[in-house]
Amino acid sequence: MESPLLRDARAIRSTLTVVGLPAKAFGALLLVPTLVVLSLSVGVTRAEAATQGDQIVAYAASQAGVPYCDGGGTIHGPTYGGVDEAGCGPGVQGFDCMSLVQYAVYQATGIVVPSNGTQPQGVGVYIAPQATVAEDTAELLPGDAVFWGGSINGYAHSGIYAGNGNVWDAIGVNQPVQMHTMTYLRTQYSYDGAMRFWTTGSGAPAPTSGALVAPVAGMASMPDGSGYWLTDAFGDVSAHGAAVDDGSMAGHLLDAPIAHIVSTSDGWGYWLVAADGGIFAFGDAPFYGSMGGKHLNAPVVGMSVDEATGGYWEVGTDGGIFAFDAPFDGSTGAIHLSRPVTAMASLADGQGYWFVASDGGVFAEGSAPFHGSMGGETLAAPVVGMASDASTGGYWLVAADGGIFAFDAPFDGAD
Repeated sequence: MESPLLRDARAIRSTLTVVGLPAKAFGALLLVPTLVVLSLSVGVTRAEAATQGDQIVAYAASQAGVPYCDGGGTIHGPTYGGVDEAGCGPGVQGFDCMSLVQYAVYQATGIVVPSNGTQPQGVGVYIAPQATVAEDTAELLPGDAVFWGGSINGYAHSGIYAGNGNVWDAIGVNQPVQMHTMTYLRTQYSYDGAMRFWTTGSGAPAPTSGALVAPVAGMASMPDGSGYWLTDAFGDVSAHGAAVDDGSMAGHLLDAPIAHIVSTSDGWGYWLVAADGGIFAFGDAPFYGSMGGKHLNAPVVGMSVDEATGGYWEVGTDGGIFAFDAPFDGSTGAIHLSRPVTAMASLADGQGYWFVASDGGVFAEGSAPFHGSMGGETLAAPVVGMASDASTGGYWLVAADGGIFAFDAPFDGAD
């Protein structure tokens, strides 16, 4: 039976605070756990291929921060669904819960999940609900499509299981694509079970030109601009130009997808950061600790390096900042944001940092100056990245459609 707390995400009408102004610390708790230093060998052999289940998760995760649009989204990506509602309207592209699942499953497998709340005939394996969340998650694998609020052929909500009890979904109005726990979703809906639209053997995901498994999760450049690295959600790394491949997480089982890659100040190493806060150091990149294995209120989406200390910061989608051998200058982890944080950047002297939400709202902490934001403006696509200009102290924002927004930094063009 459908939970009375939360019907289909289409029925939710909530009002959230719009954030587009710089924020200072709001009673955030600085967490710097002492962990055993992690050392990773370089030159790890790349796995033959990630499973299709892993690729389904990667495609769902690649849409983090995309707006919820009732009726929006197709197997090819986010669209405007024709419903004018909080967080979505003409010119805004997004997903609802069903279309996010359709997109991720189709991109990885070519299977089209029906739009009428039923399952495709003769395709997939049904995984029945169990008595407890722990029993449910024991039966699931990353990439399984999970359903709630009715029956397997008449559900009210759906998502993609990401592993470790987490689900990527588009849950409702003014709530963009993000990660929720199975435990939380069980408080909102009755659980209907899952469908596995992929085989547990080796899949055949499409590689990028650099032999990464699409979609690409992050990019980092050499300090002098002579080369760059790309990484995918599975932790593989490809080096281009003068950039050196110092190793990757390819072939290793990850607890969460890789969210970003950041280079050291000398360009002779890099870090990968995962959505669970795990840090993987390569080349001359030092390991100062991570949030891997710790409880997070929201997944980690970005990382920035303190050029003064050589340490680093992690940022979560809730604006929570975790500092490792770097100063903690504030966060928004203790307040509610209307949109998830998607990226961060820092001052060259390490005395402050910025982070940006998917609506273009910018938050300035420490000595980092606020030069403006896109908060409160209508965007055609969510903001997914941010970079600072060391020469001017300004910054750029980049949207998922390639749009560039420059604040006290030169505008050199956009896609």
